[in-house]
Formats: sequence, structure tokens, C-alpha cells
Amino acid sequence: MSKISIITTTYNHQDFIADTIQSILNQSISDRELLIGDDSPGDETWKIIQKYTKKYPDKIKAWHHSPNKWIVENMNFLINKISKESKYIAFLEGDDLREKDCLKSKLDIFDIYPKVQLVYNNLDFIDKHNNIIQKDIFGFRKIGTYQNTKISPDTYVSANVWPIISWSTAMVTRSMIDKYSITSLHPDSKTYSVSDYDFYFQVATNYPIYYIDKSLTLYRRHQSNLSASNPKLMEELSGLITLYKEKKYISNSIFSKKMSHNKLIQSIIYLENWNRKKSFEYLKKSLNYSFLNHFIMKIAVLKLICLPLFVSKFIFSKIIKRG
Repeated sequence: MSKISIITTTYNHQDFIADTIQSILNQSISDRELLIGDDSPGDETWKIIQKYTKKYPDKIKAWHHSPNKWIVENMNFLINKISKESKYIAFLEGDDLREKDCLKSKLDIFDIYPKVQLVYNNLDFIDKHNNIIQKDIFGFRKIGTYQNTKISPDTYVSANVWPIISWSTAMVTRSMIDKYSITSLHPDSKTYSVSDYDFYFQVATNYPIYYIDKSLTLYRRHQSNLSASNPKLMEELSGLITLYKEKKYISNSIFSKKMSHNKLIQSIIYLENWNRKKSFEYLKKSLNYSFLNHFIMKIAVLKLICLPLFVSKFIFSKIIKRG
């Protein structure tokens, strides 16, 4: 069986990292290594990691960074530590979990379809106590899936929900890591929230990928990893989509529709943070890119902006699941 390297980055994950590591130790295949890059400045995350590295020195290797490397530099640091024997690379964020057969299920697909370069899976959302708060995210959000096929750039970008959700759902061949580096839009930026979107775009639009319709990942939803606490994410995505247009990866019509959608999502994020002025500003930007695209949703957002604050908060509490 081919060896797998699992890359995990952590930042203030003291409440979750033990479960994350244990979910790798519990995998049904044994030929694997877990590489952890810890950016936690002052909580107990690193101490917890050290307990595991001392107990499983042949299975887990970890490094503590001070000052922080942040996501892009941290992941590339770990990539450079991958064993020469590893044929496949998987990712797992420091607060997420894998089901027991997650890695084996992906290896089976690679064995059956030798041209496939990326395998990903369905997922469930869990809260901070490991309780499932939403099952079958691909079904729930009606996300298009792909099996043994490439995704056209226009199709990838036009999807309202990211075609491949999170670092934690995918495994790639070693050759993809060698060919497509994890980069930032800006050379001096270490924080890049859409680095997974960009990496998966490069792979999925050039090589066949395969979706497994099983919830093999438990993705943790908590306050620090929700869009409401990271409004910069959509700005980064808009910058990336603009770069794709400049490189002529995508058509002008798809660019306009996607930018309209991105600005609409930013409007919703600002509204969720009760910043009505910013919400209205981004709603107008969305309309400028495309008036008709998601028109009904735009009307709904406008109504929420105009409603009394306590009504908007009540509506958001019903439609947005919190961990």
C-alpha cells in the first residue's frame, strides 16, 4: 500500500487538536505520517502536540513556529518535510476530523482510476463538542460533483459554493504538489484564505478528479472559522477571480457573474456583522457587476438591510447554523 503524508496546520486549536490527531491514528491504514506545523502563540496546542510526538515518534512529526508562519508558508514548510516514499498527500486542518476509512477510501479510488490526481469527499458539519449540526453538505447545498473528469475553468469559477470544500476533504498525488505550489496572491502576504480554492482550481481544471459521496470528513464550525469573522475571504477570492480573468482562464461573462456573487456575499457578511452601511455598499457593487444575477437574493438582502435590527438578527439566527 502506498504511503500517505497528512499535512496539518494549527493555530490556537487546544480544544480540538487531540481529537484531530486521534482521528489520524485511528485510520484503517497504517502506512502514513502526520506532519504538523503549529502557529499557536500562547495556548496549550503545542504542549498537546508534543505529548503525541513523544508517544508516536515514528508516526507524527511536528514543528512549532515563532514567529508565526501563517497558512501559506506553514503548508509549504510541511510540504518540504514530506517523506520521499510518500506517493499521496492529504490535508487536515487542526480542528477537523477524519472518519476511520477516509484515507483508505481515497486510495481505493486512485487504484481504480490511475489518471485521477485528486480525490475528495462529502462532509458533515460539527460543533465544538463534536456534535453533528448538518449532514451531507454537498447534498444540502446542492453542490455539483465530478467523478473521473476534469472541471472546466468557467464551471469551477461559476459555482456558487466552492466545488471542493476545505483543505480537509482532499487527497492529491505527489506529482500535483510538485507541479502546483501553494502560493499567495501577494508575495508578501502569509495569510491567504482562498489558497485551497486556487490549488484545487489548478489541479481540477487540468486533471481528472473524483468525488466520493460519503461524509468522510467532519468539518468543525466555530466562531473563529466562520465567514462572519473573516470578511477578507471574499476580497481575496475576488482578487483571485480577477487574476484568472487577466490570465484568460475564464470568460468575461463568468467573471461578471462571479464578481456579482462575491460582492453579494460580502454584503451578507457585513449585514451579519450588523454593518448596514457596508452591506448596502457591497450590494450596490454586486448590482453594478450584474443586475439580474441572483436578483431575488439581492432583493432579500435589501429587505434585511431595511428591516429593524432585531428582526434581521432573528432571521440570521434561524438560517445560519453556529457551532
